[in-house]
Amino acid sequence: MQPPLAQPEAQPLTIVQVAPAEPAREIGMIDVALAGFGVTGVIMAAALMTGILAGAGYIWYRSRRAVSTMEERGHTSNLFRA
Repeated sequence: MQPPLAQPEAQPLTIVQVAPAEPAREIGMIDVALAGFGVTGVIMAAALMTGILAGAGYIWYRSRRAVSTMEERGHTSNLFRA
């Protein structure tokens, strides 16, 4: 008769390990606003700066040139004054 084979000891099998519960970090409205500002905020800031620069350029350009053909020719008319 043969001696029985030695069975290796079974190791405990961990299927799910639950981490100890830590309290969630408190998030305020400022944190949410700053997080939401991200890429959208960069695009909005770029659009705002482009608009301001375009407006300033337009005002500068129009202040250097005549507003109408009549003004360019030197005519001063009070047609639209009340």
